[in-house]
Amino acid sequence: MSTRPLEVRVAAALLAATALAFVALGLARLSDSDAGVLGFPVGMGVIGLLGAVSVFVGLTRARIPVIVFTVLAAVAHTTFAFGGLPVWYRVASGILAAAHVYAAVLLLTKPAAEYLKGTT
Repeated sequence: MSTRPLEVRVAAALLAATALAFVALGLARLSDSDAGVLGFPVGMGVIGLLGAVSVFVGLTRARIPVIVFTVLAAVAHTTFAFGGLPVWYRVASGILAAAHVYAAVLLLTKPAAEYLKGTT
């Protein structure tokens, strides 16, 4: 395969950054509650990092599952943003939701589709 398109590099960077940021949010929230709050952020963080790596290396079958993950992650973050959590957590979740939507849009572009289908 040839060099990675900018859309793929940015989407992979967004997926990795949002995964790490969500785990950091879980760790920051750990001081307010018990260790059970870390399960979901760590799980989503691992899946997000796997998605970022698979998109970055160009796994041909990774595009659709990663898009599905980004949409579900955006819905989860939107739910947190509208929930009864502290304001700083809600704002951060809204930003993470927007980042996931942007990553999904980038993966739906023609250069990303061609790269991940192996036609370039």
